[in-house]
Formats: sequence, structure tokens, C-alpha cells
Amino acid sequence: MRPLFFLPAFLLASSAALAAPASKASAGQQSAATYASHQTMTEKQAEGVYDLSGLPRFSGQVAQFLPSSHGSVVGFVLNDGTQVFVSPDQGHTLAGLIKPGDTVEIRGLKGRTLPIIRAFGITSPRGRGMQDTFIAMPRQSTEMIAGPDLVLHGEVWMPLYDLDGQLNGAVLKDHSVIYLPPREATRLAVWLRPGQTLYAVGTGSSGELGIAIDAREIGPASNQMVGIAGGSALPPGPAPGSAGYDIIPGSEGH
Repeated sequence: MRPLFFLPAFLLASSAALAAPASKASAGQQSAATYASHQTMTEKQAEGVYDLSGLPRFSGQVAQFLPSSHGSVVGFVLNDGTQVFVSPDQGHTLAGLIKPGDTVEIRGLKGRTLPIIRAFGITSPRGRGMQDTFIAMPRQSTEMIAGPDLVLHGEVWMPLYDLDGQLNGAVLKDHSVIYLPPREATRLAVWLRPGQTLYAVGTGSSGELGIAIDAREIGPASNQMVGIAGGSALPPGPAPGSAGYDIIPGSEGH
């Protein structure tokens, strides 16, 4: 009688053994689903829609961010002076992905003669990445809130370019950034050369990501500054802090 009881027990054990891999596969699928649900937006962007493996690959150490005058970033500069650009709406994602001192990998297109790269994929040394598939970069930032007046002065580290390869400002050795309309930057190009001393005033932003202004006046010395056509203009009315600043026009008779 003993063999009769042994056969069902053997079949039961075999069934459990065969069922175990299926249980493990199910657990693996659940683990993958859990991971996907906890992925950050940056990690999901790294997967992206497009295959960027065919694009040239570059690497280098981040020297500084390229802050915009409206508080975000438009890219970063490598230690060798190469300027790397992303779309304006990717600025905050970029700032959360990398930091100065990181050695990063970039997939993108390099300027023919200028030291610029349009980045479509960036990977940090921690293995996280982002994919930026916007082809065109808006002429104006999506953040159009004007900041306070700031005064910058120092030695020029490098002239600044935009994605069209047009000269549009300068990066100072203290890492602050001065933006000019391309036409004005071309007119004043001699002041934007490396090693030149530069003074500038305009509205901008100052924070953890850096300091940047849209110059309204600029010059090689504080007493040799010239106005910038199309630069950030002062708002009409009395100057801040003056006696008439807090008076609402038309309210004097009420």
C-alpha cells in the first residue's frame, strides 16, 4: 500500500516545483511595475521616444550652469569652454540632474567652428539621464517675469553664443552671465573678448543656479557705459524708493 501513497505525494511536490518559476516571474513583474511607478520624471525622460545612439557622443566636466536672466538655466559650460544647450523648459530638470564638477556624457550635435553643443541626451555620473527632443529653441524664455536691477563687473571668461551660433553676451570669470541682443553683441564684440574688463547693469536673477542679466547698459568701465538697444528698459514712472513711487496715477484727487 505504501507505493500508492507515495505517487500522489511525488506528483504534488513536482507540481509545486513547476509552479515556483511562475510565482517568481510574477514577483519580478510586480517589482518592475513598482520600480516604474517610482521612477522620477528625469529617469523616464532618459528612456525617451527616440533612439539617440546614432548621435555623436561627447563627455566633459561641468564648470558651471548657464543661468537665464529669468531664474532657470539654458545649459552649462564644460571645463574646456564648450557651451552645452538644452531647451528652456528642460532647465529645471537639468539642474536636478547634474551639478558643477560632474563628468557627464552628452549625445548631441556640435557646432562646426564654434564651441557649442546642442544636447539631446545627457547622462550624469550617477547613471541618471534626460532626453530632450525639442528641435527648435524659442527666442524668448518661457519665464518672462523681470527680476531686479543687478550690476555685474569683472573679467570676461568667454563670449557667449546662442543655438544659432550668434554672439549674444559674455560669461565672466566669476561665472555670472551677461546677455545682449545678438545685433548689439556683434556691435560691441571687442568688449566681449576673453580677458576684457566689463561692467553691465540690467534686470536679471541671482540664486543657487547662478547670476544672469539682460544688459541695459554695458562698457569697459563704470564711467564708459553705453545703452543697449532692445535691452531691459526701466518701467515707466517714478524710480523705486522715490516720493512718488507708491502713488497710483489718477488717485491724487480721491
